[in-house]
Amino acid sequence: MSTPITNTSAYKPGAAGGLRNPTAQNLLRVGAGMLSVILIVLCVQTGTAYFSANDAVAQTERWFSGQSKADEADLEIVQKNLENVDSAILDDATIKLALAKLYFVRGQHNQSDVYFEAAHKAISDVQLMQPSHFEALALRVVLDDYLDEIGQDTLSTLRKLLTMGPFEREVQKLVGPILVKRWFSLPPDIHSMAEPLITSALREKSAKAVLMNSMARYHTVLPFFCCSPNQETSDQLSHLETSIRNATVR
Repeated sequence: MSTPITNTSAYKPGAAGGLRNPTAQNLLRVGAGMLSVILIVLCVQTGTAYFSANDAVAQTERWFSGQSKADEADLEIVQKNLENVDSAILDDATIKLALAKLYFVRGQHNQSDVYFEAAHKAISDVQLMQPSHFEALALRVVLDDYLDEIGQDTLSTLRKLLTMGPFEREVQKLVGPILVKRWFSLPPDIHSMAEPLITSALREKSAKAVLMNSMARYHTVLPFFCCSPNQETSDQLSHLETSIRNATVR
């Protein structure tokens, strides 16, 4: 009587139609479970980071725009918050721009070049990610103006802004006052390029207020009569010019 042939392949782990290795299955389940947990933790951390950053970004904007005064202790807390978020969330332009503004405010508060250099670095990081980011370009001009370092690089940045983003409200609010302040030292081509920005800014309430406050502050109104978009604005410019002239005489 012949011995029956046993089909050993049916018992080999992983063989087609055979028994599966329970250890391998368990390892796969554990690995998938761990990956799911890691992804959930990362999502929670990212969400928490964004949530905590919202208040810090808003507070920084209030300090930067002069809506509220900065306190040194609060500056340190917000800076640490933003830097932690920046480390947790890579390549976020909004966080980096908020940091640039915060460093700028701290530089003004402490008169320290360390913070101005940090602001430059944050702006450069944004430009590496988005070379044509309007607000980053505008902040670079603002920083150069504050440090009185208006050179050819700044003028090139200004020309780029006036070409690419003259109708951007943030550009108008950030760069408009600098155009007014430095009008008589800027080259003629920038005068021509700036007219669309100034005309557009004088049409919108908030940008108009910023621009006319700068005209009053720097006693420079006449060059911008040509940019008036309507009769109402022309009358306001005329009144402002008269007020400034009379104030100067007195």
